[in-house]
Amino acid sequence: MEQVFITDLDGTLLNNRGYLSYDSEQILGEISASTPHKIAFATARGLTSAAKVIQQVPWNFPVILNNGAVIYDWQAQQVLKIKGIETQFVQKVLELAATKGISPFIFTLNEQFEEGIFYQSNPSVGLQYFMQLRPNDPRFIEVSNLEQETSTWDTQSLVLMFIGDYDTLVWVKLYLQEHYSEDLKCLLMQDQYIPNHFVLEISNAKATKEKAIEYLQEQYNIKGEQLHLFGDNLNDEGMLKLEANTYAVGNAHPQILELVQHRIPTNEQDGVTQTIKLLVNHIL
Repeated sequence: MEQVFITDLDGTLLNNRGYLSYDSEQILGEISASTPHKIAFATARGLTSAAKVIQQVPWNFPVILNNGAVIYDWQAQQVLKIKGIETQFVQKVLELAATKGISPFIFTLNEQFEEGIFYQSNPSVGLQYFMQLRPNDPRFIEVSNLEQETSTWDTQSLVLMFIGDYDTLVWVKLYLQEHYSEDLKCLLMQDQYIPNHFVLEISNAKATKEKAIEYLQEQYNIKGEQLHLFGDNLNDEGMLKLEANTYAVGNAHPQILELVQHRIPTNEQDGVTQTIKLLVNHIL
C-alpha cells in the first residue's frame, strides 16, 4: 500500500545549521524516483526560504508552507490553497502590539504568488537578527506604518511573526487567545537560531499544519495507517495528534516526545530519512 511521509523541516529533517544532509537528500530522491510512496514536508517557512534548503529533493506530494497557510504542489509549481488572516484581525494585532511598542514581520503572498515580508521602520533587535541571517533577501519590504499599509493592500497576510522577549510576547499571546481564539491561532516558541529570543507566530485559526494535512487526506483519500508524520517542536503538536503514525526526533521538545508513538534518532543523525528508509524497505 502506498505510504505518505510528511516531515517538519527545521529541527526535524534539517540539521542544526538549517540544512539537509547529503545522505538525507539521496535517500529522499531514491524513494521519490523508485518507489510508489509519497514524500512531503510541513514547515513554518515560506516557499523561498524552504526552496533554499530542500530544492534538490523531488517532492512528489503537495507540501505545506507557512505553518499551514499555503498548500503547494512542488512538481507543478502551483499553489493549491491559501488561508490568510482577514485584514480586520491583522489590524487588531498591530494595534495591540503598538501598546507594547513592538511590531512584527508580516509574511504575504500576492495574486502573482510573489512572497513579501513587510516590516515597520526601526525594527526590533530580534527582527534585525532575522534579516541579518538572510542577507540580500528581496522579500523584505520596509514601510513607515504597517497599520496604514495593511489597511489598503490586496495581498494575503499569511503569518504575523514577532521576535522578542518572553514576557512581552506571552502577554500578546494570552490577550489574543482570550479575545480572538476562534479567528487567530497563536504559537509561542523559543527561537531555534536567535539566542535568548522567543518567536510568536499568529495565523488564521484554520491555517494549521493539521488542517492542511486533513485537507490533503480528503483530496487524495489517504487513510491514517498510510500516513507518517515527523516533528520536533510545538508547532508540530497539532499534526502529531492526528490519527496517523507519529514520530519525534530525539532532540524534540519534551512535550512532543511524550505525544508521539515513536522516538527516532536526532536531526543531526538523519533520524527522519533513516527511519523512512527502514519503513520503506519493510513495506516493500
